[in-house]
Amino acid sequence: MKDQKDIVGNPHIGGSTGDPFTISNAFNAAQTVTVWIAKGTRWSDRDQVKAIKVVYADGTERASGNQTGTSHSFKFDSNERVTSMGIWTGDRVDKIKWVTNHNRTFEHGGWGGTEHFEELGNGILLGFSGTTDSHELISLGASFKEDSD
Repeated sequence: MKDQKDIVGNPHIGGSTGDPFTISNAFNAAQTVTVWIAKGTRWSDRDQVKAIKVVYADGTERASGNQTGTSHSFKFDSNERVTSMGIWTGDRVDKIKWVTNHNRTFEHGGWGGTEHFEELGNGILLGFSGTTDSHELISLGASFKEDSD
């Protein structure tokens, strides 16, 4: 039986305010991830990640944030895994980027913040957690399946 120890849950990075959220579907892998990018409310001179949504293979959708601005989606191919992931933050989530074992890159957001690298487990993305307010994502961390899978 699987439990929380089978998940690599990265800490939330970014600001310390907002309401907590979790995007997950038990141990099911993310199939499609969509982010919305627009000018920030606090930092109106740069783009920030406003919202994030994950669709799972069974059709379940989980989302958090303000779905305004330009949306960008990434659909994982069969057996595709994340080989590196960075999330840029200051007191908001500025940008998210990952590269996969199929040599595909997803990179969207603004130029602010500092890059923080995520622990990847076996590279199978399960979801995200963090905090949000009514305008944008405040903090974010990814969760992956543990190496043993």
